[in-house]
Amino acid sequence: MQPVTPDIAASDAQSNAEPAVGRGGIVLPRFLRRPFRVSMRFIQDGRWLSPRIAAAFTIAVIGGGTAAGVIHGGRGDELVARATAILGFRIADIDIKGTKEISRIDVLTNIDLGTERSLFSFDAHKARDDLSRLSWVRDVSVSKVYPDKLVITIAERTPFAVWQNGQALYVVARGGAEIGPYDDRFAELPLVVGKGAATRAAEMVASVNRFPELAGRFKAFIRVGDRRWNLQTRDDVVVMLPEHDEMSGLAELARLQREDAILSRAVKTIDLRLPDRLVMRLWSEAAKAHREMVENSIKRAKARERDI
Repeated sequence: MQPVTPDIAASDAQSNAEPAVGRGGIVLPRFLRRPFRVSMRFIQDGRWLSPRIAAAFTIAVIGGGTAAGVIHGGRGDELVARATAILGFRIADIDIKGTKEISRIDVLTNIDLGTERSLFSFDAHKARDDLSRLSWVRDVSVSKVYPDKLVITIAERTPFAVWQNGQALYVVARGGAEIGPYDDRFAELPLVVGKGAATRAAEMVASVNRFPELAGRFKAFIRVGDRRWNLQTRDDVVVMLPEHDEMSGLAELARLQREDAILSRAVKTIDLRLPDRLVMRLWSEAAKAHREMVENSIKRAKARERDI
């Protein structure tokens, strides 16, 4: 082992105690201090590097210093995005699958591709969260396909009903989530009306469809006071169901339809709210004809009595 000369020992002690300083008093990053000290020893001892090694060393020092300055200045992500885009990882193709109601523009305006469009730096998790906020989106996946492709697969919500809230109409999913404003494409969907109707409509529609005599006959399901249902047929007959036992009311209505075709008669309302009686109202013209029929029957009965 060779002894350490006093000059070198003093120099090493000083270099460990204080950060390396470049020309102009610039404090170098920690990871560049040792290479700087080594290079200074080469210069002080009169040792010169070959031009190739010197050039590589210079590029490394300059590049490292630049990167350190950029990262220290909060621009590291921008540098990585720019570098990876230049190296061929720039998003060139975006494949969007599963959309019918959602336009490509809606998808692209709701994800952040970044200024450099780097696939390497693209945040797929954030893009998924952003797209999940679209009302038509039920589920979404975002995948990177290197080197330059982005694949977005969307599962859209299925429209279940049209919800009337006041005078406004919305298309809603089975669970009641609002999908979007109504338009004529959804005219064949059942209409659900009133507070609480959107979230409970699927349950009521399923209950009605359990009876073959009633399935498909109703165009509107009206929630009354968020307590019970009125059902309106396609011929505008209104059926009032009981509050606490809807299934028994539907079963009685199915029996009346099966035996008397009650929903095909000139009936305006069928009240099933009372367990021990059935109350019906006829349309005005039908009620007038019914009264006339009853009056004529009474007159004929009195005439027979006089003849006897």
